[in-house]
Amino acid sequence: MTATLLTDPAKAHSKVRTHGSRSGARWLFLPPLALLLFGLAGPLVAVVVAGSADHGPVEMFAEPFRSELFLRAAWRTLWLATLVTACTAVLGVLYALALGMSRKALGRVLFGVLFLTFWISLLVRTYGWVLVLQPQGALDALAESLGLPEGGLGLYQTMPGLVPAMVHIMLPYVVLPVYASLRSLDPAQVRAARSLGAGEWLVLRTVVLPALRPGAAAGAVIVFVMSLGFYVTPAFLGGPGSQVTATVLGTEFGRMQNLGGAAAMGVVLLVATLGLYLVADRFLRIGEQWERI
Repeated sequence: MTATLLTDPAKAHSKVRTHGSRSGARWLFLPPLALLLFGLAGPLVAVVVAGSADHGPVEMFAEPFRSELFLRAAWRTLWLATLVTACTAVLGVLYALALGMSRKALGRVLFGVLFLTFWISLLVRTYGWVLVLQPQGALDALAESLGLPEGGLGLYQTMPGLVPAMVHIMLPYVVLPVYASLRSLDPAQVRAARSLGAGEWLVLRTVVLPALRPGAAAGAVIVFVMSLGFYVTPAFLGGPGSQVTATVLGTEFGRMQNLGGAAAMGVVLLVATLGLYLVADRFLRIGEQWERI
């Protein structure tokens, strides 16, 4: 019985949860419940009340779509989120494969580089990209040293310049679930394919990549959902001509002092994001993939 629990994490987790609920340790649920109530539910209720106070509970959902600025930003946000998700998914799978194939020392270096994106402040990382992309910055200096025409690449505060910065920031959210899927791959399947004469490319295409698909899907959904509401990096690198939904919302809230309009936009963005996540979780089992990490 003990051996079965050790080899089945789901059963072990269920047993611990049942034992905890019967041992009088229910007070341990109070801190997360308090955090959920005051840290998440409270602010969300305040946003909904602010939005419905100006426009009514039904009109609140229609009001943002009467703004041409919001509609353009929404389409731009969808395009940007799709592009960032596609690029991050491809690079994330390649990075996870490199982690799985590398030796121990190199693997530690790759993990260290990956986790640096978590440990360093998002604002600092974004400012680093500003220094790289700004006119006469590091990228323009590199381009001139390679003999490209003077004047710079002109990527600062443009959508093409925004994509690589967001991909870099989102990369760990794809690498980690893909690497978890790679670790769960049975090596016997790879050995069996090789014993039957399959080459490296055929093994990768028919055995390894299909096993990575659930992790890649889970990471891609998380990146897409996060990109819909990403604010800091688009605010610094996006520029006035490439505003996304989050920066428009921030302008309405900060500069225009339009609290009701900003709240209505926030509610629409929240409902759209939750709807996309729930649909993706229903068909792709996103939560189960993240539980394996």
